[in-house]
Amino acid sequence: MIREIHIFKGGQTLFEDVIVPNKDLDTSSVMMLVSSSAKKLQEWKIDSMEIERYRFVYMNSHDTQFIMTMDRQASLQKVSEAMMSMVSKFMTAFESDLESDEWKSTDFSPFGPGFRAVVSRIPVKVCLAGHGGTGKTTLLELATLPSKGPPQEYVPTFFGDKALLKADFDPYIFSMFDLGGQDRFVQEWGKIIRSGSMVVLVTDSTQENIDWTKRVAYPVLKAELPYARAIAIANKQDMPGALSPEEVGKRLGVPGYGMQANQADFRQRWLKLLKDLAFEEIESIVVGEIVE
Repeated sequence: MIREIHIFKGGQTLFEDVIVPNKDLDTSSVMMLVSSSAKKLQEWKIDSMEIERYRFVYMNSHDTQFIMTMDRQASLQKVSEAMMSMVSKFMTAFESDLESDEWKSTDFSPFGPGFRAVVSRIPVKVCLAGHGGTGKTTLLELATLPSKGPPQEYVPTFFGDKALLKADFDPYIFSMFDLGGQDRFVQEWGKIIRSGSMVVLVTDSTQENIDWTKRVAYPVLKAELPYARAIAIANKQDMPGALSPEEVGKRLGVPGYGMQANQADFRQRWLKLLKDLAFEEIESIVVGEIVE
């Protein structure tokens, strides 16, 4: 997912929009480094660099530097296409200003909605990972098909399901993937989860399921999505003997949050968890940093 946009010319900031701030790096120092590289590019050429869990995609046009900050795990191809589209829109609106000294006094803020529109065209990939029967499909349907109500019986997911989710996530739209949780499908997850920005580990709040998650799911997720952000869902909290969300999180090494996915009343809580994960307003962990 795209997190920030910065546009520079002559060492001056023309425009910036921060959707989800970079909390791990000194943004000013990083922008100086990346903009210096962007200045050296040929007109309309796109390049990128990676620092920790972020990727910076940049280009140079009319001696103006454009930098998009994205999740390192997200699709570089899609963000590069978004960069080209965004710069084209920017030039359509402001090319004459950039070719003269008028850019020094031009108000570039009207470009904001155009940038957000570009961001909205790239769905944020969310992967629901867990063993069969833990409630992944129920969570998917709870989020995307509330009028039907969540299913009350277990129907195994073969390989994976996908659905788009539009809610109060502006400017983002989520592309949610329910990964088949049968053991024979887990090794195929890599074909589905590439470019995932967020992982939701779904458990049934039992020790047996936690052990399976660590033994079977973790190796695949760490290999394929080391820079994705993750939380754990301690589902089926209404079942006798269910471990608390805090205990599930502690044993998994991932922040845990309680749910009862088969209850429609939990839909708003579920949507808020997804939104807060995207905007980094709840505790989460980078998959590659999970300590088992």
